[in-house]
Amino acid sequence: MPIDFYVKKVPLKNSILITGFHGLGATGYITVKHAVTSLNAELIGYIDSERIPPFVSMDEGRLSLPFEIYRHDRYVFVLTNVPPHTKERQEFSRSLAEWAIKEHFSASYLIGGLDSRLRPSENEKIRCAVTKNFKGLSDLGAPLLEKGLFVVGPLAIMLTHFEINNFPAIALLPYANPARPDPMAAAVAIEYINKLTNLNIDSSQLISDARRIEAEIQELMKQRQERVKTDHRTLYI
Repeated sequence: MPIDFYVKKVPLKNSILITGFHGLGATGYITVKHAVTSLNAELIGYIDSERIPPFVSMDEGRLSLPFEIYRHDRYVFVLTNVPPHTKERQEFSRSLAEWAIKEHFSASYLIGGLDSRLRPSENEKIRCAVTKNFKGLSDLGAPLLEKGLFVVGPLAIMLTHFEINNFPAIALLPYANPARPDPMAAAVAIEYINKLTNLNIDSSQLISDARRIEAEIQELMKQRQERVKTDHRTLYI
């Protein structure tokens, strides 16, 4: 089943592909969406497929499609507004990696998430996985993924294809809450994207969103505890 790329005639050679998906904490999606919005990146194309998800929406007066391609400077962002169909996920990821190689991109930065329950200490924010041709890991200050842990889903497929084709790629994997969208994990991913690039993306809105969500959760927990206390007292009246 073909995956088709509809892209403006713009120079892509030596670009860097940045993308992520709706995995743990929706970290990849939130990160890419925030980067595209913050940078006011140019929409340069779309990805189509036979099983494209049947969802569109309006965004700033135009249709927003499931798979969009943006560019800012030499950075190309693939934004998956909707996850690829499960039966097409493997082909979608492979085709995206093949496209980057065919268009002579220089590297790819992939964004995912690690289950925060696996965090060895509060001080550790992120792990990463790299292909053998990726350079610059020593300057990044992000430890490699521990042996025995796995990258799964679309990122794993892309990393596999990049490794086989000797293409430089890194997966940034901040620790994320597996139960809900985690903008704080996305803020960590943005921090490390800024270290890899000259983009200097502002993550203050993500941090603000994370604090708001945490406050809402704490308030819900407090209300639940109060209800439990009230119900407990009622039993003895």
